[in-house]
Amino acid sequence: MKKFVLSLFLLLSVSSFSEEIVVYGPSSTKWIGKTFAPIFKEKTGVDIKFISIDGLVSRLKLEEKNPKADVVIGLTSLSTEIAKKENLITPYIPKNISNIKSNDFIMDKEGYVTPFDYGLLAINYDTKKISVPPKNLTELGKLEKQLLVENPATSSTGEEALLWSIALYGKDWKNFWTALKPAIYTAEPGWSEAFAKFTAGEAPMMVGYATSNLFFSQDEEQSRFSSFLLEDGTFMYLEGASLVNKKETKEGAKKFMEYILSEEFQSLVPKKNYMFPVIETPLTEEFKFVPTTEKTVKLSDEQVKDLVNNLDRYKSELIEILKK
Repeated sequence: MKKFVLSLFLLLSVSSFSEEIVVYGPSSTKWIGKTFAPIFKEKTGVDIKFISIDGLVSRLKLEEKNPKADVVIGLTSLSTEIAKKENLITPYIPKNISNIKSNDFIMDKEGYVTPFDYGLLAINYDTKKISVPPKNLTELGKLEKQLLVENPATSSTGEEALLWSIALYGKDWKNFWTALKPAIYTAEPGWSEAFAKFTAGEAPMMVGYATSNLFFSQDEEQSRFSSFLLEDGTFMYLEGASLVNKKETKEGAKKFMEYILSEEFQSLVPKKNYMFPVIETPLTEEFKFVPTTEKTVKLSDEQVKDLVNNLDRYKSELIEILKK
């Protein structure tokens, strides 16, 4: 009986002290807590407590003196640079970093962030109203008052469109918008507002995402909609994960950083995040409807550093262009 009680006590002690890591991420990555956490627990014995956060860097800054998160996921190249500057994250290069299928996916050469997915900005369009989509920015600009865009000050999609113009044109980014301006119907507060007007038929095009075709192909009412990419260069936006800078980094947090480049995690990216994985992983059948291209553009290191100091000014300047 004493041996049984002792064994039970030891079992309870082990389970009571199993490690738990706290992961902050946007609402789009809630599946990490619901779907991936049980897999991670089975493989490593570590529990994941996922907390959905809007404004990841702002939250980390707020908790700087007493960090509650162990890992933050969903950082962009720009938010990574800001987090680095504020000393909110710490470098960690996973041992399986070679799993990444392209150097184009490397977000930070110092290892502050590990990429886990990517997407492509696109123009969504109504195939019944536009039978032959424009091939480039010049042709798109000739389709007067037919394109919905998003406000860069209130919309992440609008901000990404601004970053697209900077990645493509550099210091001459305003030329992008000058060429596009005739085609713009309105600038909406966010993606949802633009999508509502687009699907209601108010305008036949909107700035959106290539992976929107995943939804279009599965919905009979929306099967008339599709997406096209411009030959000028498609903006590739990456998302990554980082270790939060704190006095003691948990081993479980390091294991998580390794697992985001594993088959178990990456296979969930197209299914749950509707994004492209960064390692060689079979895509779901629906991805055959998503347009892709090898002609992509992303922000250079110099552009990212410049944007840390000037993004708000660039947003204001773009808003003025859209108002005219």
